[in-house]
Parts: sequence; C-alpha cells; structure tokens
Amino acid sequence: MLRFFGTRLAQLALVVLAVTLLFYWMLNLLPGNPCVAAFGGAATQEQIAECERDRNLDDPVIVQWAKWGGDVLTGDFGKSYLTGRSFGEALNTALPRTLLLLAYSQILALGAAIPLGLWSGYKQNSVGDKIASGGAFALLSIPVFVLGLVLILVFAVRLDWFDLSGYQPISEGLVAHFKVMFLPSVTLAAGLLPVYLRLLRTDVIGTLQEDFVGTARAKGLPVRHVLIRHVLRPSSFTLLTIFGIQAAQAVNGAIVVEFLFDLDGVGSLLVGWVAAREFLLVQTLVALIAAVFVTVTTMVDLLYSVLDPRVRRK
Repeated sequence: MLRFFGTRLAQLALVVLAVTLLFYWMLNLLPGNPCVAAFGGAATQEQIAECERDRNLDDPVIVQWAKWGGDVLTGDFGKSYLTGRSFGEALNTALPRTLLLLAYSQILALGAAIPLGLWSGYKQNSVGDKIASGGAFALLSIPVFVLGLVLILVFAVRLDWFDLSGYQPISEGLVAHFKVMFLPSVTLAAGLLPVYLRLLRTDVIGTLQEDFVGTARAKGLPVRHVLIRHVLRPSSFTLLTIFGIQAAQAVNGAIVVEFLFDLDGVGSLLVGWVAAREFLLVQTLVALIAAVFVTVTTMVDLLYSVLDPRVRRK
C-alpha cells in the first residue's frame, strides 16, 4: 500500500509538471502583451517594463515556468494585476460554487443511471430498454449549451419555476439555493447520464450470464435482491472508472454551464483570467485542476479493492 501511494505521488508530481510546462508554453504563444492588457492603452513604457520585470516576461519560457513553480512551492500563488486580488481570495469565492455544481450533477446522473442501467440490462431488448437506450443517445447528441438554453427558456423564462439571478449560497435558504442550482445541475448531468447508463447496462448484461447469478436465481431470490446484491457490485468496475474520468472532465462542461447560468465559478474565473492575460493565475489554476484529476483517479483505484477483494494490494 505504501508503495502504491508512493507511485501515485510520483505520478501526481510528473503530471502536474508536464501539464503546467506545456500549458505555460501555449499561453506564451497567445498574441498580445499581458502587461499592456493589464494596464490598458494608457500605460507608459516605464509601467509596462516594470510589469514585465515583475512577471519575468523577459526571461525564456522555461525560466518563467521554473520561477512560477518556485513561488507556488513557497506559498505564493500569484495575484491579479487588474484587481489586486490574490489567487486564494478569488478561488475562495469561486471554488465552492463549482464543487457544488459538480456534486449535484454527479448525484443526479448516478441517481438516474444506476437504477435505469440495472433495469435496462435486465430487460435487454425490451421496449423499455430500447426507449431508455434511445433516450440516452438523444441526450448524448445534444450540446450542453443548447440544452441549457432550452431549459432556461422553458423552465426559467416561460414557466418561471427557477431563478436566473446568479448564485445563491445555502445560507440564503435551501429553496433559493436549489432554485438557482437545479437547472445548471440538470444541464451538466444530462451529458453524464447517457455514458453511465450505457456502460452499466452493458456490464449488467454480461454479469447476468455468470454462474453465481444463476445460482442466486435458482435459490428463488427476488429479482430486486439479485440485481442489487449480486449483479450491481461486479458490474460497477467500468462505471467507477468512467466516473473518475468524467468527474474531472466535467470541469470542461462546467465552464459552459457557469457562463449560461451566471454562477461565476472556477470555469468563469479561468475564462476571465485567460481573456485578461492573467497567465500566472491561469497557470496556478491549471496545476490545481491537474492535481485534482490525478487525485480522483487514485481514489478510484482504491475503490476497486472495496468492490472486489481480489484486487486488494498487499
């Protein structure tokens, strides 16, 4: 187990180093001068030169990246040249919103996909199975921004069931909070649900052919008991793997959803920093996202041993 954690920590460090170096190089290929963007057209040459020295823009890219990494390791995550806000202050506001959006969307997606996947696999090729599979393909084919706009027009504008007033924290009341968060969570979950459902359905169909399932059926156990106690657990490996990947990749969809619903989360923060050429802040945020991605995949590997004792590491 210690060897496993040591290997994972080394992988985490290598992934973050590689991602941040590549991304820093790509950022420097963007047109425009970050200092000119920070001060605007009224900036003097002296102000621009001082800004470039502060940001180490006159150094080679590899040197700039190394200095950024040294600052991060010492706890200096950078600050905005436009607003003066530190990375921590900005993230303290945006991160809880994104985390809640991701959590709600995953709960909705898994909460619908698991029972539907079990039932669809058990009723393979039935009318209900075909409807569920067809609906999953239809959802998967709809772009996130299109679905979000349709939900806004129908449920927020026409029916007035939900609010578009921006983020409301839980402290303002659960009703107000969920009236704001429900539609964006459904929008993001709609892209996750079809993937989970189709994968679980396929694995359930395979598990139902196993001898231990036939034995459970021969004992006269109820179908619900067989599906939940004997079929779901061994059918969850692929779902768990994809869940780990999708949980990290959902940040991409969250960028669009946050923009549509005016949530001002991490995605909106990232887009705003790129547009303002706040490269140091962008770099730090990308490093954080890369670290979260590797951490989530590590947790998925650990959960394998919970689902199946045969894969437990000594």
